[in-house]
Amino acid sequence: MMKTRKFGTLEISAVGLGCMGFTHGYGTCPSEEESIRLIRKAYDEGCTFFDTAEIYSCYKNEELVGKALKPFRHEITISTKFTPAVLPGQENPEGKLSRIGIRQAVEGSLRRLQTDYIDLYTEHRVPKENDPAEVAYWMGAADYKVDSNVGA
Repeated sequence: MMKTRKFGTLEISAVGLGCMGFTHGYGTCPSEEESIRLIRKAYDEGCTFFDTAEIYSCYKNEELVGKALKPFRHEITISTKFTPAVLPGQENPEGKLSRIGIRQAVEGSLRRLQTDYIDLYTEHRVPKENDPAEVAYWMGAADYKVDSNVGA
């Protein structure tokens, strides 16, 4: 049995699985089938914390992780991140680091991860010109849900 750790109100496995390498970043990536097998093997061995981000292979990593974790979604913790950079389908006049931009990003992540909630959602690489307090406000001010009419 894997040890667990408290992370705020979450209880997660002491060892988590960063999933970026399944779609890019460290040379040749495994096939989708092998990636899903490995993610599920980690779960079978007690891993309950899985990390991804919308920018990893421009949405592909979240799609893979969502597919792999769907059978036991309510038994694990998913962490994902949004990037300040505007990705395809996220263009809007207010910019990415706005109420609309963040809402668009989180709703896209919810769809790709095939879930109705994200356990840990953070900003990936905060730009120097960014106001962290404003982003924190927008992240806490909205009631996010899956909306099929919002971005990729």
